[in-house]
Amino acid sequence: MTHDPVEKIRYFDGLAPQWDETVGNDGARRERLREILGSIRIDAGDRVLDVGCGNGVLFRLIEERIGPGGSICALDPSPMMVARARELHPEFGNIRYITGLLEDADLPAGHFDRILCFAVIPHLEDLPRSLSVLRRAIAPRGTLYIFHLESTENLNAFHAGLDAPVKHDMLPAEDELKGLLADNGFSVGTYIDRPGLNFVECRPCPQC
Repeated sequence: MTHDPVEKIRYFDGLAPQWDETVGNDGARRERLREILGSIRIDAGDRVLDVGCGNGVLFRLIEERIGPGGSICALDPSPMMVARARELHPEFGNIRYITGLLEDADLPAGHFDRILCFAVIPHLEDLPRSLSVLRRAIAPRGTLYIFHLESTENLNAFHAGLDAPVKHDMLPAEDELKGLLADNGFSVGTYIDRPGLNFVECRPCPQC
């Protein structure tokens, strides 16, 4: 994991205009995301936090579920990614954008019914502190979902092969990630790690 957030932010800023092409957000990948979100509980009226929102690839899928009574808080450290998300989704009036690092975010306590962390956990500068922020922000009966479109092993190998500031950004192995979640007040219900998918469903521990 890099310890220079400014360098990493500049890296993602540079990728923002062509992000869909860079990561392959084509029809098949979007359908895969729709399938995964189909296994995630998102109800009408929910308040959803999209961590590392990028250019907003999840927005439409979330909006279909939350309806006009729900809301999205979209957070990303890259100003250009946030600008691109705004540009691509002007029709949604229920999205609040925050530009900044998750560990520094001043999020409302106990507010979010669902927190989605898609393809972002390896890139967080301070994972324990970030999880602590999420624990404070999640509603008592809320759910945190962490997911990637690849296994831990394959994702980490991909990052390691890049000549980029994200070269050292690694997704923790199962035991380490579960331990970090437990240390920060989350209970893991579902953990899946297989080719094409890493998926974790967590809830806040009532006693934490």
